[in-house]
Amino acid sequence: MKNERIIISGPPGSGKTEIIKKLDQKGFQCFFEVNPTNTSHMHDQVISDKIIRNHKQILSLHIFNTRKEQYYSSIIKKGDFTFYDRSMIDVVAYLDYWMEEYPDSWDKTIEECRYANKVFYTPNWKEIYVKSPNRHETFTEAKLIDLVLRKTYLKFNYKLIEVPKLAVKERVEFILNHIGV
Repeated sequence: MKNERIIISGPPGSGKTEIIKKLDQKGFQCFFEVNPTNTSHMHDQVISDKIIRNHKQILSLHIFNTRKEQYYSSIIKKGDFTFYDRSMIDVVAYLDYWMEEYPDSWDKTIEECRYANKVFYTPNWKEIYVKSPNRHETFTEAKLIDLVLRKTYLKFNYKLIEVPKLAVKERVEFILNHIGV
């Protein structure tokens, strides 16, 4: 693998962000998760559960477009790797989970914006799951989201590489060994 855009995905609370932080510390180009509560474009950066429930389409459009911008803004030179905490595909999966429609054009955008075929997938992990102000889902909901995420990545012809439930440093080593770094 070279010149690759690498997705790290998985259900809420499975350790993705900690892996991305560690990769960033190692000097890799990383794009952190985009969600309504950490986006400067949203009013007061505080989005209540009620607003999220009532505006899933608007929020999903914003997140999809921001992730598309991340894809196009990454600077990839020969031998470089860029890591993404989730992708546009995750937006589609969440809309499917909520049984909401998304624009047909998104499928075409996802096909045009191909990431590395291997997606590093962090599985549900009850022992590290923590509900927080930025994480509205319960662990039970996270398990359901896990199923939809897996199905959606497979729909777009990506191969999921399950990241073992280990310390963050070892999870990062697992990923780097898989990509030949």
